[in-house]
Amino acid sequence: MEIVTVALSRIRPEPCTAPKALDTSVGKYGVLHPLLLEAIDDKKFDFGVVDGRRRRQSAQNNKLKQVPAIILPADVCRELVGLSEHYSRSPSPAIEAEYFVALISGGMTQTELAVALGISQGKISQRLALREKLIPELFEMLRKGDLIATVAREITSLDSFSQRSLLKQATKGQRLTIKYLNGLKREKMMSTLDLVPIPEIPQEKKKICPHCGKEI
Repeated sequence: MEIVTVALSRIRPEPCTAPKALDTSVGKYGVLHPLLLEAIDDKKFDFGVVDGRRRRQSAQNNKLKQVPAIILPADVCRELVGLSEHYSRSPSPAIEAEYFVALISGGMTQTELAVALGISQGKISQRLALREKLIPELFEMLRKGDLIATVAREITSLDSFSQRSLLKQATKGQRLTIKYLNGLKREKMMSTLDLVPIPEIPQEKKKICPHCGKEI
């Protein structure tokens, strides 16, 4: 998606307070990360802010006339209904994952998303992996806060059968932690080693001296 320049007067203001640090940065360098906008049916304004309310407010505080922005398609904006509000208030890993998936499915690349949100592509990839590789039940646990992100990332390396085994243990009251997962990995490794036959090392034949009869 193309980054365009939009007059600030065309963007509907949102009630928010920009941090002093952001005001200072925007005053020196301008708005570095583009706002995500949606077209709106409004007599005064052409666009509403999907992401970047504080950046818009800071631009206004610094009397900027225009800001960089990405105009999102209408279908993407429908996907983001409810998600953008949660993302701006409390971006949990699950909400971030769904937010990123919705934006990327609308045509944004990971690079564009990283630039727009001011985060690393590595973080985006991690969040996408949570959405794509966790079974739905474990992803829901992550959403509810019953599973922490570091543990969830470890679980993404497991196949669906192993994940369902973990889910079964969780429903029995087992708390899923890194320590618990590492213990399971060690048990699996040991059980695998038990099944591997250890080859016998052939012993060298003793050589006897034909003259004295002693071992050489």
